[in-house]
Amino acid sequence: MAQNKVLEGASTEANVTVVNKSKDVVPNPVAIIGLPGGLEPRHAQLKELVNKGKIDAYEVRGREVVLYWRTLPGDAKVDVPLSLIAAVPGSFTGPASRTYLYYTDEHKQWVDGLKVEIAAK
Repeated sequence: MAQNKVLEGASTEANVTVVNKSKDVVPNPVAIIGLPGGLEPRHAQLKELVNKGKIDAYEVRGREVVLYWRTLPGDAKVDVPLSLIAAVPGSFTGPASRTYLYYTDEHKQWVDGLKVEIAAK
């Protein structure tokens, strides 16, 4: 998270980094980012990421943003800033985030959930 404390109605970012640790091109990598409650993704920004070629597709499922790529080159590192709006005041922890290859979801890499405190206006 760019900021752990945000004012209601303000925007912040979750900085997502996906790394291909192998030397080979990997097919269909997926990153699922668990968002803390109270934060909403900006759909317009997600569409911009697709148009710029930063990601190939996305979907929002409840408190998770799912990012898809067709391939990821060997040793590639992709930084994706997710723009978020603080919608509901409170202290929240998101579900764990994870990455994996679409057809081998038994080999997931997990990261602890993001935390944020949203202060009321």
